[in-house]
Amino acid sequence: MNSSSLPSSSDVYPRPGSSLYYALACVPAPGRPTLLLWLQWWHETAQIPFKIHDPGVAETKLRWWLQEVRDTAQGQPHHPVVKGLLATDAVSSPATLPDWPLWTSQLEGLLNLVHQTRWLDDVSWQRHAQQTTGAACEGAACLLGASSDGARQCARQLGWGLRQAHQLARLGQDARAGWVQVGIDVLQAHDVKAHQLSKPVAAQVPPGWPALLTHLHQQAAGSLRKALDGCQTLPAQEARALLPLRVLAHLHLRLIDEIAQQNDRVLHERIVLTPMRKWWVARQVCWGLLR
Repeated sequence: MNSSSLPSSSDVYPRPGSSLYYALACVPAPGRPTLLLWLQWWHETAQIPFKIHDPGVAETKLRWWLQEVRDTAQGQPHHPVVKGLLATDAVSSPATLPDWPLWTSQLEGLLNLVHQTRWLDDVSWQRHAQQTTGAACEGAACLLGASSDGARQCARQLGWGLRQAHQLARLGQDARAGWVQVGIDVLQAHDVKAHQLSKPVAAQVPPGWPALLTHLHQQAAGSLRKALDGCQTLPAQEARALLPLRVLAHLHLRLIDEIAQQNDRVLHERIVLTPMRKWWVARQVCWGLLR
């Protein structure tokens, strides 16, 4: 995997050395620009609730995007990223452009998050993840040429697992920023209070934390492995097409295994894999050593 095959500028998304960077590098060169545009659209919209603290402003931006999707569906795109995706030579068979409901699903899920006024339970978090990350992965599967019902289902399941792993990896960081992305019912079941995540005290591990960490790790790992198992039942062509998503799944599995071994460290600092470890995991998936 040649690092020169992707842009290296610090303002390019995905960031060099990130998991998405190595996953994207597994995409055959002809299909890479289109998938990159989809990732950029998803990233730009997904950041709105987290970067814009005024709910009214965030809603205005998201509703602008909803109108942009409606206009695009009528053949009148305005944003350069969307124009790029709709270019006549951008998508070629067997790849297909994501269905419009996948675009609006992302935006409606983010609008719900902007208007969140209470702690969400685990079922609500799953619904949100399916609306956003699940839809994003399903759209990516279409652009990769895996658009059968089975492939879409596997991609959406991967999205759910990726979101669970991502929330675990950012648990402390997001909690300190005011986003406790663990179901309130899950916290209550393990007798962990939200403030113990948002304002952790050094050397004072909440009594229920070890069991909560185990639960979150097993939940995310189970979702990812279920999706990977599903990929193995797909026709060979579609399983190969989903290679970038499978790379992401294995990278996140390796990351959450690391987090699970670090006790409460994730509450105090971000735990990441080094670029070299990510590269090696990605290569193992590409070589068929990890399935």
